[in-house]
Amino acid sequence: MATITNYASLQSQIAAYLNRQDLTDQIPVFIQFVEADVNTQLRAREQIVRSEATSSAEFVTLPSDWLEAVSFRIVGGRSPLRFVTLDQANVIKDNREYTDVSFYSLMDGAIELVPAPAVDVEIEMVYYASIPTLSTSNTTNWLLTKAPDIYLYGALVHASPFLMDDQRTALFASLFTSRLSALQDASTRGQHSGGPLLVRTRSHY
Repeated sequence: MATITNYASLQSQIAAYLNRQDLTDQIPVFIQFVEADVNTQLRAREQIVRSEATSSAEFVTLPSDWLEAVSFRIVGGRSPLRFVTLDQANVIKDNREYTDVSFYSLMDGAIELVPAPAVDVEIEMVYYASIPTLSTSNTTNWLLTKAPDIYLYGALVHASPFLMDDQRTALFASLFTSRLSALQDASTRGQHSGGPLLVRTRSHY
């Protein structure tokens, strides 16, 4: 059996497992659904990226591949910014106890710096990024290279109801979930290997 090395061979293997050659238009949709599932469920070290952006007053536009924050800090600053809810951000601004940017809050498509900086500032963002979407122009990504079976089993999960083959849905779903969990566990171990874990306490502000 041929190996899965890119977008085309992934589609071929999905068709082979389904024993169908008439799903050319539908298989890319199954793959799209897999990527949506993975973006919702997986937080692997391979997804962690770092970028910088300049604020516009107190707002910073989130990157298009944003999933979840790891840390924020002002470039050159010593301490990371602490997360607060929008309600907590309003309390901080109303109390005026802080003069320097010390917190951030999240809203649709943007970060709010709290309190607002006097001038625009450079922000370093470390965050979990979405899986690079497979396509005819982007034929592979780190997930397909590392765990092609996640793509395969996930696509088969979504194909089964489409083909009204519900008897195999549970099997494919179990395989997909198992492999996704194994990848998450391996990533977690990799992130924390080589040193003791530090206990972090949560505080609001």
